[in-house]
Amino acid sequence: MEVVRTSSFWRDLKGLIDYFDDVQAEATALRFMDAVDATIDFIKEFPDLGSPWESPQVQHHGVRWRLVKGFENYLILYHRVDERVYIRHVVDGRRNLENLL
Repeated sequence: MEVVRTSSFWRDLKGLIDYFDDVQAEATALRFMDAVDATIDFIKEFPDLGSPWESPQVQHHGVRWRLVKGFENYLILYHRVDERVYIRHVVDGRRNLENLL
């Protein structure tokens, strides 16, 4: 399975790391990056185990999400096309995610 990290994923990740840096939580930022990598590795191995994103919007069908290991407020949103997994976002799950997608 090939994993493609989209530009929106990289933008999200940078914003979250900047936030941790702003609140002087550098150690948390490092743990978070490791946890994101571990979660993506799990998604790569088991892409169909993510929870389906429930949405009335047709363009959101097929989107799945998985909690970032050890950071239960954060989600990775992705979708699978054949043998590729597209990592679309890493976000704080307390946000209005329907608007984000």
